[in-house]
Amino acid sequence: LFRSELLKFSQNRLGNTVFECQHLQIRAGENVLIEDLVWNIGPGERIGIVGVNGAGKTTLVKMLAGELAPSAGRRSAGREIVVGYFAQHQIETLPAEATPLKLFTRHFPQEREQALRDFLGRFGFHGEAAERPIGPLSGGEKSRLALAVLVRQRPNLLLLDEPTNHLDLEMRRSLAMALQGYEGALVIVSHDRHLLATCADRILVVESGQVREFDGDLEEGRKSTR
Repeated sequence: LFRSELLKFSQNRLGNTVFECQHLQIRAGENVLIEDLVWNIGPGERIGIVGVNGAGKTTLVKMLAGELAPSAGRRSAGREIVVGYFAQHQIETLPAEATPLKLFTRHFPQEREQALRDFLGRFGFHGEAAERPIGPLSGGEKSRLALAVLVRQRPNLLLLDEPTNHLDLEMRRSLAMALQGYEGALVIVSHDRHLLATCADRILVVESGQVREFDGDLEEGRKSTR
């Protein structure tokens, strides 16, 4: 259900660089989380990010998404970039009083209601389910809805921070299959080693203020970065 929609974007409009970071410093209050980051993300790159809790993984992705400014250095996005950002606590920002259909109408006001209903149906919100309040939904249902909004944006840069936390096994497999067929640039922060192993071509580790290539065993890395 994710797969066909994630393919509907224009890869041709992207330049040689999707995102460029030059000597960035990222702070959380007085603490320097990441120092002197030099990093380019190219079209079609598939990057997994690991590290211990508090190392700065989520902060790094927030910076890429434009939700946080670096303390120093320069960042720049390529032309025609459409960012799809799934935050670790995305489901907490969903309006409890709204319905899935109302949420989609707010996000995509130019689209026909029937087209939005059809799309929601592919994510399990059929008929009356599209008109029930979001508040009582389970964590998995809310995650599915938040991912549906992201997919509908048809991004060519996907930033995913722990996207499988609330998903059941079937939905995890569906997301992993979709990401395998996705041709845009992809950055995933996750403790889900299966997702990283199947969807990321490179693994970076955030550690001691640095972002470096992870060249060890993913299973051993998972144990050391809990």
